[in-house]
Amino acid sequence: MDRTARGAAAALVGAIVFLVSLFFLLPVPILYVPSLLLMFIGVVIFGVGSAVAKGFDKNLDEVTIQCYFCKGSGRIDGINGKEVCPRCGGSGVGRSDDVAKPPS
Repeated sequence: MDRTARGAAAALVGAIVFLVSLFFLLPVPILYVPSLLLMFIGVVIFGVGSAVAKGFDKNLDEVTIQCYFCKGSGRIDGINGKEVCPRCGGSGVGRSDDVAKPPS
C-alpha cells in the first residue's frame, strides 16, 4: 500500500470515527465526554491522513542566506584571534539585504 492510499484510508477512518461519535455516541448522556474525545481523535486522524495523502513535507527547515562576511560561521579572524562577526552577530545567518559579495 503506497503512501497516498494509506493516507486516504486514514482520512476515511478518521471521518468515520468522527461521524459515529457525533451521531451515535453524542446523544447518549452517559457517553457525552467519551464521544467528545473520540470526535477529537477522529479529527486528528482525518487531518494526519489527509496530510499524508497530499504528500506533506516533514522537513521544516527554512532556506537561509549565509552571512557573506563570515561565510556562515559566525566568527571572523580578529586582532586577538576569533571574534564574533559584526555583520550577523555570531548567528551566521545573512540579512535580507545580503548578496554574495566578498568582504572589503
